[in-house]
Amino acid sequence: MRPDASILLLTTSTGFGYGLLAWLGVEAALGVMPAGRMRTLVAAGLAVSLVLVSIGLAASAFHLGRKERAWRAFSQWRSSWLSREGVASVLTYPVAIAFGIIAWRHGEGVWTRVLGVAALGASLGTVYCTAMIYASLKPIRQWHNAHTAPDYLLYALFSGALLLAVIHTVVLGAPGALASAAAAAAAALALVAKRAYWRHIDSQKPLATLAAAIGLPKGNEARPLDAPHFTENFILREMGFVIARRHTAKLRPLVIAIGFASPLVLSVLAGLAVAPMTTTMLALVCAALGLLTERWLFFAEATHVSALYYGRPI
Repeated sequence: MRPDASILLLTTSTGFGYGLLAWLGVEAALGVMPAGRMRTLVAAGLAVSLVLVSIGLAASAFHLGRKERAWRAFSQWRSSWLSREGVASVLTYPVAIAFGIIAWRHGEGVWTRVLGVAALGASLGTVYCTAMIYASLKPIRQWHNAHTAPDYLLYALFSGALLLAVIHTVVLGAPGALASAAAAAAAALALVAKRAYWRHIDSQKPLATLAAAIGLPKGNEARPLDAPHFTENFILREMGFVIARRHTAKLRPLVIAIGFASPLVLSVLAGLAVAPMTTTMLALVCAALGLLTERWLFFAEATHVSALYYGRPI
């Protein structure tokens, strides 16, 4: 599939924003925020989170062919994961704002903890809806599998933990044990999950073959005598994207090294109080670059079954 810049920005930016909101909810629910700086941490965290989410959601509008009909996406929530994502993203705003207001006015308390749990659920619920947009597409084997939804949630928690560590460092002077441990653990899990996903799609059998499509028995092969088209058409441009397969061998190691391994090491160093401001910021920058590349590969490596008609591997 051809990666679209707006979708890359949507899935990456909202992942960071919702991930941060989720971790703020966790800290509030557990009551582990420093009492004297809780208001500042929640206010700063919510501001960064909602700005990133808003940037991502605004970018998604550029992917629409008929932008004036965007409102219709909200009406199909019973059957469409895209519509559920829209509804969930809108509902997350009042939850996050209420969480911030209660935390600012009352500090630690029952309602702050309750709204922290609600913010955690709303943010991860929205990320899950985004993931299911792709995981529910049966014609694309690289997306329709058991890895897609859990990986989306894990990458959101990973990126959000890095943002949380940066905000803690700016406000408190150090990331703190929870933020640095969460960032390191999430980085390690995300690295393992990404490698497992690539192993799965590399060893997965094609959904169909050209021989099966025309009704030949198993064991037979078929190939087109002539190309269906002499020039590129919409399907080949959008669903028969081949550039990624030329660069996979180079980009995958870069994603692992820059996107996951580097933040893991830097988060450990930050937790050990080794130049916390520098290490947390570097970890965040590395993760942003790595996750953008990972997201590009996620789309570019996907093969739609319709490309089979044109003799391209799926």
